[in-house]
Amino acid sequence: MAFAPAVWLAAQAELYEDDEEAEANNFPEPQKNYLGDYNDDYLFERFRLTRPCISFITDCVRLRMKATLQQMNGPSVDEMVIVALDYYVNGILSTKVVDMIQMEQMEIHEVINNVSKVLSGMVREFITFPANGEERANVAHEIKKICGIPTSMGLVGCMHVKVRPPQHDKEAFRNTMDNHTVMTQVICDCEGNLMSVENCCVGSTPEQTIWDMSDIAQQLKHGAHGTHWIIAGKGYALSRHLLTTVSPAKEKADRRFNAAHGMIHSVLQRTITLVKRRFRCLANLGHVQQNSLDKKAEIIKACCVLHNIAKKFSVPALNDTVLETMHPAENHQVPVVEVPSYAEKSRAAIIGIYFSHSSGNDGVSD
Repeated sequence: MAFAPAVWLAAQAELYEDDEEAEANNFPEPQKNYLGDYNDDYLFERFRLTRPCISFITDCVRLRMKATLQQMNGPSVDEMVIVALDYYVNGILSTKVVDMIQMEQMEIHEVINNVSKVLSGMVREFITFPANGEERANVAHEIKKICGIPTSMGLVGCMHVKVRPPQHDKEAFRNTMDNHTVMTQVICDCEGNLMSVENCCVGSTPEQTIWDMSDIAQQLKHGAHGTHWIIAGKGYALSRHLLTTVSPAKEKADRRFNAAHGMIHSVLQRTITLVKRRFRCLANLGHVQQNSLDKKAEIIKACCVLHNIAKKFSVPALNDTVLETMHPAENHQVPVVEVPSYAEKSRAAIIGIYFSHSSGNDGVSD
């Protein structure tokens, strides 16, 4: 699960039991009910989200802006959220929404930045690891049901988002597929709920480097999340907490394990695809400077928070079968690192216990 039920209920309670305090802050009221003018089908087509989901997002933003939003002549929270969602979902500001809200161009960009900052600040509430041993065991159980790999509580990889880099710094942003990107490490469960999102880096950064620097790696190192594995792709090295494929896979058991690993890791690929297809702004975030990635990181995190909220509201997935290509590229040479012997022994034990015998339909040949 992306966040515990208790956390979700607490967030709802804070939102809906705090009406008097919110009213005391004298928020600017919208001149009209923007959502009320449209039917549910149009809202989903325009914003890729359902009416209850949009209403909840608006309430979340309103609650967190109540301490800072004071000017009576500014845009209302409803207007700000509509503008931001229009940008996130469509990648551009539609003429219809701009005309409806009637904001100046500079004001629109400021609104998007402000809403992105607020939403990205909700990461700790809506993008979380399992909180205790029981929750970790539940996540691991669901993963094992799908692929047969035990004691794993997530899938890790990097989401790349195209940008337009400065002329003097293009190589820093060039990734293994020769695109200019920023990249963000994400971890999800087997249902596609995001459990961790790190700050973004330039596209040339090795995945292992991002992992080593990440908050979640440090938490695992200090025992914050137990002894479970995170299932990792080609750009990562086998370690105490990262479970990678066997290469070369000489034995049938190794190949069975690799097939199971690929099956479950494809959930991450589908999750990244869904996030980027639902929020088309992530197709290209425009101009960027290496020393000023914060605004881009806030937009990416905002979209990740919205993804988890959409999952919680059972917003239908988009019908898009073209999956994002996972990095690094197949022909990219991953740096060789020394693998701890205890990690190799632990992986070998998993393979020996769970993948030594054919299931009869695993499709693994001699």
